[in-house]
Amino acid sequence: MQPLDYLNSTAGLIWTIACVISGFVLTALGYLMLNRIPASWLCDYGETPSEELLSGKRFSYLRSGIAVSVLMSLCLVLCRLQFNKGFDIYFILLSLIIFTAIMIAVSDLKYQIIPDQFTIAVGIFALTVSVYDIVRGYNILHCAWWSPLAGAGIGAVVMMLIDFIGMLVYHRDGMGFGDVKLFFAVGILTGFPGTIYAFIISIITATVFFVAILIIRRFSPDKEEEQQSIQTDDSASSEDDPEESSGSEKKDISDDTDISKHDGQDEDETDEADTSGYLAFGPYIALAVGVYCALFDLVQYLAGLYLSLFK
Repeated sequence: MQPLDYLNSTAGLIWTIACVISGFVLTALGYLMLNRIPASWLCDYGETPSEELLSGKRFSYLRSGIAVSVLMSLCLVLCRLQFNKGFDIYFILLSLIIFTAIMIAVSDLKYQIIPDQFTIAVGIFALTVSVYDIVRGYNILHCAWWSPLAGAGIGAVVMMLIDFIGMLVYHRDGMGFGDVKLFFAVGILTGFPGTIYAFIISIITATVFFVAILIIRRFSPDKEEEQQSIQTDDSASSEDDPEESSGSEKKDISDDTDISKHDGQDEDETDEADTSGYLAFGPYIALAVGVYCALFDLVQYLAGLYLSLFK
């Protein structure tokens, strides 16, 4: 049944309400789960958990949970409209993937870590729905048996290639290995050429996010102007008190001497901090999964429309 026709039906209306409620309930349970899972799940291998992780007070539903609940509900509603009457198995499994992906985005945004357990869950759900799609002969997600394998391989290779380029250009990881494993699991779901569509969607969402950040920073108060105004006030006050000015000059000279002694150490610490960071791409992969599942028909239509330009 077409999405709009299904939405206008009684069953469609009931399912829509149920999806909205489920979105808020699942998000609340997801935040509870993130606060209860072992602290080691949210740490790198061999890393000692912080006091915050050990306390169990990691994520506050009142801060971000409402927005995440709205996003979850919207994805579930759209997914149900795509896979409605007769495709309940698709809807259930894709909903589990959407839920897990959003929890991955929440954890990666705050701690820059993708728990392997969540990635494995995405892979299991993706493999289950892919096998069901191929064995039943629906071929909605995959055109052939080799599609999930190709999608997983391409997804992992693309992420590793980005990481390799980051190592060459910036001499540090361009992508965390958690992102590589996550896109491998996503590739099982999207297959080929769907994994390419998912990668494009993730790039678009990342671009939109960074542009929004740049716009916000562009119209935010300039800290340099504030510092300049403070320095102007300090210089004016020092002119009023010559003795204080001379004393401050001596203090500045001694401070400069102390700073010069620690320059080498500070630079080393800065370099070490710079080389340890990587791009947290997991949230955008998770959003791409949500978009792919919730707007499956639209994604396929736009992809087909683009490819038809080359025929």
